[in-house]
Amino acid sequence: MSRQHAVTTAELIYQVGQLESKIIQRRLADIGLRMDHARLLHYVSDRPGTNQVTLAEYLNIQPATLTNMIKKLEKQSFIIRHIDPDNPHMKQIFLLPEGEAAAYKINDVFDQLNHIVESVHLESSSRLLQLVELLENQYKG
Repeated sequence: MSRQHAVTTAELIYQVGQLESKIIQRRLADIGLRMDHARLLHYVSDRPGTNQVTLAEYLNIQPATLTNMIKKLEKQSFIIRHIDPDNPHMKQIFLLPEGEAAAYKINDVFDQLNHIVESVHLESSSRLLQLVELLENQYKG
């Protein structure tokens, strides 16, 4: 006898996240980017001149890991670092033309996914945002 498994809201949210990641990874493969690089380029496209500390925090990675990512993206001519004129100990990150082109493709992928999610007409999307905020607060302690 098989027992019916009740799917929890947490499981559904996890499945949505996993499927979105798989879709994004598949679509980014043709421009030679990994998901973490795409998130970095997407963030910098929205916030040109962001500093490495803020970016590491957003990506939830260690500064050394971010430095390695940045070096790779610099070699690919996607980004460039400049010393912050207000704080010589900080570096600001900007997109180069190749990075802007990649960010455009990345934003297109994210927009396509947003249209799919919006097509479901989640009446409680504000509640999902509330859940995210609650979980973030729990995580931060």
